[in-house]
Amino acid sequence: MLSNDTAKRLLIALTSQPAGNEVATALNNSQAAVAQAGWTMPAVIAATHNSATTDFGALKVGDYVVHIPAVAGNSDWAPVITAGTNPDGAGVIGDLYIVLRALPLPAASAIIL
Repeated sequence: MLSNDTAKRLLIALTSQPAGNEVATALNNSQAAVAQAGWTMPAVIAATHNSATTDFGALKVGDYVVHIPAVAGNSDWAPVITAGTNPDGAGVIGDLYIVLRALPLPAASAIIL
């Protein structure tokens, strides 16, 4: 989180430079993307090791992992409770793991200087 002083300085710099329009446009585009899709897929993992961590470094707490077996079996999903660790335990070589991550809501647009 930015301190109030840093936030004020940043806003002053952006409003006095041509870069301000570019930054505002980028923020608005991100806001539109979040409004349309609440989730992103930061990783799709084909397990290459029988380990709960080796192939799963992209996982963050709060992600959901969808496990799709390569052979007959049931798919399942589980929330990540430890970063970098498959919540189902050791990965199964050849199985597919799809990581889902919720997009954060945009910050409030009103900032008091």
